Amino acid sequence: MIGVRSNTFNDNSGEPEQDANSALTELDKGLRSGKVGEQCEAIVRFPRLFEKYPFPILINSSFLKLADVFRMGNNFLRLWVLRVCQQSEKHLDKILNIDEFLRRVFSVLHSNDPVARALALRTLGAVAGIIPERQNVHHAIRRGLESHDNVEVDAAIYATTRFAAHSNAFAVAMCNKLSDMVECESTAADRRAKLVRALRTVHGGAVRAQGVLKLLHSLLERFPSSSSVRAAISALTAIAADTVVHVPDQVELLLGITAKEARSAVRRAALAGLQRLAEHAALWPAHCLQRLAGAAADCRDPRDAMLCLRVMQVPPRTQHAARSIGSHHAASSSSYVQTLVRCPAVCAAAGWGCGAGAGGGALRHYCFEATLSADLRRAATAALVLTRLVVHCYEESLPVEGSDLMLALESLVIATGQQPGHIKPLRIALRCLVQLSIAEPSLYAERTAATLAGQLDAPGAGGEGRGRALALVEALAALGGAARCTHHLAPALPALLRAFNRESAARCEEDEDEDDGTMLVLVCTVMFQERAAARLRARLSTGWERRTVTPVRDFFSAQQLVSVPAAGLYTVAVDAAFVDDKGQLWLTGPRTTILVKVTPAHRTHHTHTTPLSPLTVIIQCLHTNKFIESLCFGRCPQAHDDPASKGAAQPPRTRF
Repeated sequence: MIGVRSNTFNDNSGEPEQDANSALTELDKGLRSGKVGEQCEAIVRFPRLFEKYPFPILINSSFLKLADVFRMGNNFLRLWVLRVCQQSEKHLDKILNIDEFLRRVFSVLHSNDPVARALALRTLGAVAGIIPERQNVHHAIRRGLESHDNVEVDAAIYATTRFAAHSNAFAVAMCNKLSDMVECESTAADRRAKLVRALRTVHGGAVRAQGVLKLLHSLLERFPSSSSVRAAISALTAIAADTVVHVPDQVELLLGITAKEARSAVRRAALAGLQRLAEHAALWPAHCLQRLAGAAADCRDPRDAMLCLRVMQVPPRTQHAARSIGSHHAASSSSYVQTLVRCPAVCAAAGWGCGAGAGGGALRHYCFEATLSADLRRAATAALVLTRLVVHCYEESLPVEGSDLMLALESLVIATGQQPGHIKPLRIALRCLVQLSIAEPSLYAERTAATLAGQLDAPGAGGEGRGRALALVEALAALGGAARCTHHLAPALPALLRAFNRESAARCEEDEDEDDGTMLVLVCTVMFQERAAARLRARLSTGWERRTVTPVRDFFSAQQLVSVPAAGLYTVAVDAAFVDDKGQLWLTGPRTTILVKVTPAHRTHHTHTTPLSPLTVIIQCLHTNKFIESLCFGRCPQAHDDPASKGAAQPPRTRF
């Protein structure tokens, strides 16, 4: 219901514009209404009011009004006020009368209703950023933890977590209290899991964390329930990531749980912890790479094997992904890919020059076997890990052998075309091919272009495989976009020409509205990339001719014999200069250019000339002063200048 009401409120953006005072007056009128529905409607409009008018005076007045509603209203209205405080957290620092706001909310803690007290504790936790060191609030939270009502205790745990994030003194003070509650035999399993999650934030730094870690390690043995073990693993991982010094021990613990634990939920929680600690891959012990590869090889569940590969594969994005265990483990693992192999120390340890002693051989061996798996997603993920290792070795000039990886990637690209629905593994394989080709173009670029061209001509490239064809051409465009790989696109040119003809014919036969032309644009882009590289190899003539003429009656005429290979546009550079008595040349004006257009009619007029013979061009310029003018004619490159360009009409090039 809350989400529905919030969406209804956000959809009211089409209302007439009001100033801040009018909007606040209207909402205040709704708060004073005797109908609960109108009061709720007014409350849910405050977050948008704060976003539209973020003025401290307005926000202070609004929160005081909401505090009055919280103090005098029912629990339903208090729930909505709590949601407003949670949604408007970034505006809380604009509250001027913090004491008055706190007094009105704090008064609800004296109520006989445990639900009202729980809502008050949660509201205080939501505004913990502006009252982190209030001792009366700390005492109220401690009292809430000792309550016999489950709702109030859960609210106190939430408030403890919030205040511990803002107050180190409170975190240190509550650490022992939470530890005692966790160790209590009468604490329920779900309550213990919540308390353990709260311990992640109340450890109080690296010094106090040692005691919390010992407590959590003991919990793994004393309380073997799945929820308690998963909560302890998550808390241990979070503390190790915060303190950094405990990362090696935590990695070994998680690898041990992954290898020995029979419960899949616990194994995935351990793998999620490894994904988070992959951010600190430089601190991993060297033998842990071998243990990780062994754990991946021993996994009977394909999902666990994929998680092991993803530990090696992608960098962490958000802290939330590490906490998403259970039903969201797939999203969590996909958010933490590639940090391990992005670490230079790990790549060096797993490189070809280190052998198998440091665990790198086991890691490479497992990944090579996984690239040949029938599960294309698993094969693509393993190929991505290996590609990162090979590329790192090429970048650092380390000994490496990438022919097996190249063969595996080619096989993967071909295998994805056997059946539809494998576009994601295909894109991963294409990305690996492009990265490998950019790292060492002389070995892999032409081979990659030939492989992609062959798949572009395959029967499945059209029709239902249009997405596959787009992915292949995008990979060719990415390959051509690299400066070192542009010269290696020639093997793909025949296939691109055939694809161009197919797309052109298809656009003529079908309705243009059904096809946005993306394929045609990509094909043309790759063709231009290949031709641009060929044109840049032509040599340009550096010959210049300079002729000085004397102006006559404020204008001059100069006749110059210019070699014109073909009809087109040509430029002539004009410099204004002055020669003094000593014969020294002084430039007296900026360089300008004259555009000369040579049409086929000009060429037919000189019937005695051959296609490459010179053509006489008359150039007239207006002279505005009595200085000497110099005309600089740029020679265009001739066909005979470059043996590779014989028989091809080269466009004119003039250097200034």
